[in-house]
Amino acid sequence: MTFWEKIKLVTSKIWAFLEPLVKLFLTTAGQILAEIALREVKNLMLSDFTPAEKREQAYKRISTELQNRGLQLGASIIYAAIEIAVQKIK
Repeated sequence: MTFWEKIKLVTSKIWAFLEPLVKLFLTTAGQILAEIALREVKNLMLSDFTPAEKREQAYKRISTELQNRGLQLGASIIYAAIEIAVQKIK
């Protein structure tokens, strides 16, 4: 992405939509969430679960690990991280 494309993104309406998610992923909790989500999605990619089951398994595994690390994030953020991880892996 060029500098001007980045400027265009930040000044667009889409930025207002994405800004809260981007800000979260810039925090320590967001970075931990991204790391866990990528790992768990990769682990589940070749499993025999259906796509819906993979999504629920990923959610359970991620939320459990976050709780073990003393972090509590909302379900919508965890599901967003799962979807982002899937897109990154594809």
